[in-house]
Amino acid sequence: MTTKSELKKFFENGDVPDQEQFWAWLESYWHKEEMMDAASMQYTNPLPSIYPVGGVPVGTTFDQMPIKDLLDLIFYGKTKRTLTITTTPDDATVKINDVVGNTSNVTIGTTVSYTVERPGYFPKTETVTVTEDMTIAVTLEPDLSNTEITFTVRTTQLNEQVPIALLRTSDTQTLAKINYGDGKEDLVSVPTFNGSQSWTDNEGNIHYVDNGNTFYHIFDNIGDYVVTINAGSNVNYVRFCEGLTSGAGYLSPTINNYVQEISKFRSDSLTNLDFTFAGLSQANVNPSFKLETPQVTSMNATFYGFGVSREFDSFPADMLAQITKPTILLGTFFKAGLKKILPGLLDSFAELVSVFECFKNSKLGKGYYNGITAGNYRDKHSINSSYDFIPVSLFWKNPKLKDVSHCFNYIGEGGFGNLTSGYLAFNIVRRELFWNGKSVGNATGTIENAFYLFAKNNRILCEANFLKYAPNMKHIGGMFTQTNHVSHAISWGGMIPIAKNETTSIRSNDGGQPFEVAGNGLTYDLNVMFPDASYPNILTLNGAFTAAATGATYGFNHDLNYTASASPVTINQSFNAADFLAKFPNAKAGSVNAYAQQMLGQSGGTTDEKNDGRNGVFYLLNQDARITDKATLPALVFNNAIPY
Repeated sequence: MTTKSELKKFFENGDVPDQEQFWAWLESYWHKEEMMDAASMQYTNPLPSIYPVGGVPVGTTFDQMPIKDLLDLIFYGKTKRTLTITTTPDDATVKINDVVGNTSNVTIGTTVSYTVERPGYFPKTETVTVTEDMTIAVTLEPDLSNTEITFTVRTTQLNEQVPIALLRTSDTQTLAKINYGDGKEDLVSVPTFNGSQSWTDNEGNIHYVDNGNTFYHIFDNIGDYVVTINAGSNVNYVRFCEGLTSGAGYLSPTINNYVQEISKFRSDSLTNLDFTFAGLSQANVNPSFKLETPQVTSMNATFYGFGVSREFDSFPADMLAQITKPTILLGTFFKAGLKKILPGLLDSFAELVSVFECFKNSKLGKGYYNGITAGNYRDKHSINSSYDFIPVSLFWKNPKLKDVSHCFNYIGEGGFGNLTSGYLAFNIVRRELFWNGKSVGNATGTIENAFYLFAKNNRILCEANFLKYAPNMKHIGGMFTQTNHVSHAISWGGMIPIAKNETTSIRSNDGGQPFEVAGNGLTYDLNVMFPDASYPNILTLNGAFTAAATGATYGFNHDLNYTASASPVTINQSFNAADFLAKFPNAKAGSVNAYAQQMLGQSGGTTDEKNDGRNGVFYLLNQDARITDKATLPALVFNNAIPY
């Protein structure tokens, strides 16, 4: 059809219209002998009708309604049309006029509202007037604001393929956007978590971990790249190492040397941090780094081997402050490279029951006291807990803690530094470390199990009456096994204060005569460590105080004699072992139950001896005269009971 403005141009003054222009004029209008197309004639009136006319109810409005439809409406009433909503993703929920369903039969001319929504996507709400059978395709945009992870990777070769991360969802599907920091990014589909890989811990519990495919990226050039991952609200697991292989105890992570620093880790949907940062041997965290993952319930081996090749000072004190739900920190920092724990690291875990192997085999304390002068170590570090690499307040906000077994087993590679004098420094065990819940109202601690707590630390000194705040303690089997280097000498004439009891210590200043003073001291004398007449709750002493080498200056209770080091201090620390064992009346034949057997894993002794709570308690302490009654003791106390 030719428009009016075009027709007018054919007939301007002086024009001579041709045949085609006349015909165009005739074809643009209805001829009396032609039937008019009722569908092309429309009626519009936004005012609601006030009288019923034929099939038109009161209140009807008209918006460009074809005359044919209007006549049908008058003579036959309103007719129905079908509205269909299709969605991407295809499992999104559709509501039409607040009714769930993706189709609706509505009266022609009706304006309807529809909403399409799905977890992990931005919802869409629109209105439409239905004039015919209609199909509307709606594509939802993914909401990638829930999870944000930022970290730095380092490449050392051209065109190097780098593992980025393994992502999993608890849903059927979700998306993540990965910006690789090199001008490239991908929108990837996140697979469903399947928990295909399992491992069994030392207590026989089975844990499941997804061992599926990792996302990779090829970086063209050598350099450092800041990678950012944004994902939706249904991502529930992230891990950086490519895979996990079965071994003794934990699964072993594939080493990832690419990740250098983690600077952001935020998600409101992640519930599982098992092995998340495991295997990142060269990594550290940003000084202000926090795990912003408040829904996390599981943190098994989370930082296994993290930073072990670079070694680093500590994690931020508030790194875990937003995590409150875990009850067990199983091997959470196993083999990690941290050398110190800052006060407050575990404060948020009010429900914590177990820290089994939490810091085992970590670099905790390694070389920590290197460069400290003998005088400062004597007057400050040895007697003042504020200088410790394990804060005495570590468990003060964990009122329900019961199991600290293996927590500090073989930390610092058994060496905590040499003083400027060349003498050795020690891991110092404080009384109040065992007063869990002190800051939140516990009158004493609730700890019961301390199997192998400080095993293989090699260099240990303790405060007097170190279990004063642990009246519920049941198991100390292997607690100090392989404690070898114990001494108070720290220079040619200097000496760490020797604890006589909780309030009195013996001191000698740079070779002077010893004197007693009020104040803290340290000891490796078992009778000073355990001064009470009885510890009836303790059931296992198996391998608790063993040495790993022979020598007159190795192990608990060897004589203290510093006359050869320009000091007149000599103390005979020999003891009657039968009297000492009598303090533990219930560590006896049959006191090692099945659980304790599993925890101890004893290698030496008969079946009956392994069931005895005294098996191997004094292994290698019978090498000299320090045990005055060794000839009359049951032989089992000298068994090599511990499998190290």
